[in-house]
Amino acid sequence: MRKETLADPRRFRRRLRQKANMPVKYVSYELGLERAPTFPDRVYVESTNVCNLDCIMCPTGLHIDTRPKGFMEWDLYTAIIDEIAPFAEAVVLHSWGEPLLHKRIFEMIEYAKERDLWVETSTNATRLTEEASRRLLSAGLDRIYLSMDGLTKETYERVRVKGRFEEVLGNIERFLELKWKLGSPIEADIQIVRLSETDAEVDEFVRRWQRSHADLINIKELDTWGGQIEDVSALAVEEEPPVNRQRRPCPNLWYHCHIHWDGTLVSCSRDYDAVTPLGNVRNGGVLATWHGARMRAMRRWHATGEFCAKQCVSCTEWSWWTPQPFLGGGTGGKAEKVRTEESVGHQPRTGAKPLPVLSGRGGPE
Repeated sequence: MRKETLADPRRFRRRLRQKANMPVKYVSYELGLERAPTFPDRVYVESTNVCNLDCIMCPTGLHIDTRPKGFMEWDLYTAIIDEIAPFAEAVVLHSWGEPLLHKRIFEMIEYAKERDLWVETSTNATRLTEEASRRLLSAGLDRIYLSMDGLTKETYERVRVKGRFEEVLGNIERFLELKWKLGSPIEADIQIVRLSETDAEVDEFVRRWQRSHADLINIKELDTWGGQIEDVSALAVEEEPPVNRQRRPCPNLWYHCHIHWDGTLVSCSRDYDAVTPLGNVRNGGVLATWHGARMRAMRRWHATGEFCAKQCVSCTEWSWWTPQPFLGGGTGGKAEKVRTEESVGHQPRTGAKPLPVLSGRGGPE
């Protein structure tokens, strides 16, 4: 543990609780327990499911999601953060929309940071103005994924429909320049999703951004969202290996918590339409819902080999990580990470608590 943690009794107790949670959670997963004295180490909080782009690999962009659009209310958000802060390690403020469209996103980051949570988010950078950049950098955000799916204007605008290449490129470059000039410790990762439209540009994309002020280049594998959308699955560069012959329970059910903007708790991001809602955190709180009857039933189904929920039937993304006794992971994205020249020799800020990379950790869910 870091000196700062050892010197702070409250932080020390919290960190011990988090460390002890991991092996207990690992055992509960391996035994297929429906309930155990554990808690999620990462909580995905959907600030909004409203987006201004029509990306070709996204249910939101394809307009096939049917649940209501909205923005998480402040009182619900603060109630979630207040409950999870004593035990969770991280809060992720993106899911099915563009976080910078939420008018209180900067306050949301600050509120979570004041409660000693690791905070990360993702953005399509269309709203990453100079003012937004400065506010993100001053809010204390720990990690941000900057989505730039294409090296060229033609490819980018074919993938990120309604996005304007020159504008987004300028926004990202300005953000990285400000981060460098201000000496901000935020980890800024530039991201490209590898799919049929971008595959030919990935190598050059890496070379171009290695010379930037980004910290890492995230080459994220295509998420098929549980194989539910033919148009998305058709974008895969290569066929998925037959991993479901050795199907195991999805560790996400034992490790993480996913909350939609209206408080609905779901199994993971692949239930983008909340087809299998597992309760609402407005009714009793996060932990009570995460350990509630519906979540216990979902764990029981997986433990007994019944992958019957719509998002689970054909899913292969469950295989993107394997739990370990003292290390978490995630099905948020399978990715290759490449260090930039800027990140070589980079030292974490005092008091920072780098989290384990999530299965090579991809960016937005």
